[in-house]
Amino acid sequence: MKNGIKSNNGYTLIEMIIVIAIIAVMSGVGFLTISSIRASQATASLQKFDSELSALEMRTRTQKSGEAVRIVQNGANYDIFYGICADGRAESFTANSSAPDKVLERVTIYYADDYDADSVTTPLSEQVIIIRKSDSQVLTGYGEYRFCKYNSNNTVGRVNLNQYTGGHTYGKN
Repeated sequence: MKNGIKSNNGYTLIEMIIVIAIIAVMSGVGFLTISSIRASQATASLQKFDSELSALEMRTRTQKSGEAVRIVQNGANYDIFYGICADGRAESFTANSSAPDKVLERVTIYYADDYDADSVTTPLSEQVIIIRKSDSQVLTGYGEYRFCKYNSNNTVGRVNLNQYTGGHTYGKN
């Protein structure tokens, strides 16, 4: 005699909708987490850059003249090299070592020497910052540096480097 009971071994439509909803919620949370991580990486790079400017300013006051830094884009990062510019020109920069002294990670930097980096659409690829020892005047690299999340135009902060005093400030937007 045949058994009249059918075997239902599949998923119901309700179960599939619940699984898809759970996947959608988890994807949204993951996207927000990645976005906040990138913003914090850019903010950390901004603060590191500000501290490197402070270190450069102190080095020019206490050590030999001609101290400078070079910022070079390296993919998603920017490498910072300390070195010497004996004649005060960016072209004469000589790095202290072939390895970078500091790395600014997962950030895009826009630079303008007229203190308006919002008008700049091309990311900074290379910049030499030279601060003169005698009066802390910035010979090259003065202006505004706008820090954004990598591959984005979302600004997380700015650093302004004053040409005449060598002072620098940073802050949000």
